[in-house]
Parts: sequence; C-alpha cells; structure tokens
Amino acid sequence: MKGIYSALIGCFDECGRPNLKAFGDAVDYNINVSGVDGLYVNGSTGESFNMPLEDRKRVLSAVAERNNGRISLIAQVGCNVVEEIYELADEAARCGYDAISAVAPFYYVYTKDEIKAHYRRIAERSKLPLVIYNIPVRTNVVLNQADFRELLSIPNIAGVKFTSQDMFLLEQIRSDFPNATIFNGFDEFLLAGLTTGADGAIGTTYNISGRFAKEVYAAVQASDIAAGRKAQRKENEVVKMLLDAGIFQTIKAAMELEGVACGSPRLPQSPINETHIEAAKKILEYIKNN
Repeated sequence: MKGIYSALIGCFDECGRPNLKAFGDAVDYNINVSGVDGLYVNGSTGESFNMPLEDRKRVLSAVAERNNGRISLIAQVGCNVVEEIYELADEAARCGYDAISAVAPFYYVYTKDEIKAHYRRIAERSKLPLVIYNIPVRTNVVLNQADFRELLSIPNIAGVKFTSQDMFLLEQIRSDFPNATIFNGFDEFLLAGLTTGADGAIGTTYNISGRFAKEVYAAVQASDIAAGRKAQRKENEVVKMLLDAGIFQTIKAAMELEGVACGSPRLPQSPINETHIEAAKKILEYIKNN
C-alpha cells in the first residue's frame, strides 16, 4: 500500500441513497483520469458517517465490483457502533479489499486505554490488516508517540492514515516503525508528509487533482524537491479554490461536469448551487491547463 489514494467521493440520488452506477463511474474516473494508485472507500469524503449501515455495505460491494482488481482498495469501517464496524470489516474482506481503516470513536470522551483497546479488538477480529485513521481535528483524539508505539506493535495493525499537521510526530512514527504504512492525510501537506517519511497519501482533492498529487509523489521518489514544490503549488491552488467555494459540493460539481453523476451531498449538508458550479468550472480549467 503505497502511492496516491483518492478518498472516494460519495455519489447519491435525489433521495440521498447511494447511486451505485455513479460510484462505479467515479472509480473509473479516478483510475482513468486522475490516475490514482488506490481508493479509500467510505471515509469522510464518502460521507459514510451520514449513511445507514446497509448503504455503506452496498457501496463497498459496488466499488470493488467496478474496480475489479485494477487498483488497491481500503475500506473505512470506523464508527461508534462496534457491531457495525465488525460487519463492515467482514464485508470488505468478502469483497476483496486490501485493508480496512477505522477512525477513532468520537463525540464521547474516551480514555487512551479505551481507544487502544478498541483498535486492538478490531485488529484481532478483522481478516484484513487495519490502518488507523488518525484525524484529531474531527475526533478530538490526540495520540502521541508512545500511543503509536503501542498501537503499531499490535499484530494486524499495518499503519496509519495521518491526518495531522504534526510532521514531527510523523517522523517519530516512521523512525519507530520503518516497515509500517504511513499515509499523509492533509492534501496541502503532501510534499511535507512524503519528505518526512510517508509512503503515500489519501486525500479528498485527488478525485479531481490526482495528477498533481502523482507529480509530487514522483518528484519525491526522484529526490527532486524543486519539482515537488512546483507540483505542490498546483495542488495547493486547487485546495484553495475548493476551500473558498465549499469542498464537498464543488468537487461533486466538478465531477458532475466531467460526467460522473455524484449528486449533492447527503443531508444535513447543503446542496450544490451555482456558486459551486462556477467554481468547479474554474478548477477544472486550471487542472487541464497545468
């Protein structure tokens, strides 16, 4: 598990149910246009935390079927219902995913021991390797070096999706666990994460700007930091435009313009509007011209 993975965008009909054909088209777009190495399915970008269990299972199956072994797949199974985590992990294994990933339980304040025990249970129960989804800005779970030393020593925990700005901690994890898989999580920190020791990255914007992310990755592999900076500048321009307009709606609008019927986000997020569509046009023009 290395390289650039898109956090696959969610695709829904007007009733908020998964549009499985559109999910398949999004898989094809990521492979054929964005050129990514893998997909992270049912993560934050996929709006899984707003979806019923059965819909999440249907998405896992549909994505795997359309992918048909072409690129690597990681299933995000984390939520606050342990039984649902196990069911999703089993479905991912049945569908042939390469790994599962799980966000830490959130909303309630859990102790570090509870968090670690939670991940241990998932790792022991799963037929697939587990990648911890570390995103303290969303979960308010702040893991330190000692925590990661304990977690990454658990059998079947293969690595971490590191969605944090703490490059010092990322370097410490890499030093402690040279064989663990580390994915950078913040797209605007891709170059920093890769040069600090990440094996690759999982990002929202790569659904449409995967080419720029691949350029950053290739530059780091070639030890060409100047080229990496140039590619990161292009990626960051996309990030900025998305932040200004609204990330989810604008990426969906862009993919709609490219023929992928993503639809609007699920409630309670707001629907796509003309501002998102106009921003999406500018972003696509920028990507195609750079």
